[in-house]
Amino acid sequence: MLREMLSERELEELEKLIERVKEMNLHMPVVVEGKHDERALRNLGLKGEIILLNSGMDLVNFSDLIASKYREIILLLDWDSKGKENTKRLAELLEQLGVNVHLEVWEELQRKAYHVRTVESLIL
Repeated sequence: MLREMLSERELEELEKLIERVKEMNLHMPVVVEGKHDERALRNLGLKGEIILLNSGMDLVNFSDLIASKYREIILLLDWDSKGKENTKRLAELLEQLGVNVHLEVWEELQRKAYHVRTVESLIL
């Protein structure tokens, strides 16, 4: 379990990040890769809209759909090579379409690692 792998300070920092995402999610959707990620975020207490990237659409069509509905989103894909690639490409596409993409939590989790490579592993 992640909680056992973190120092007290790291755990506090991670909990603050999660609280920030929960607050932001009350006002904007979070985009994640799949159902397991959505379930993990729900277990962490997110109450707002969560959108699944893996819905059968390519990134261009997915971006068009998101841009037609939202002005800002939180992008929270995995930190593996595919997740990093999709995060960069999706952020670029959405920003070109005028969507304000919030990457700060994703970037901070990537930078500090916390032994996390997937969204679903965030469960404390």
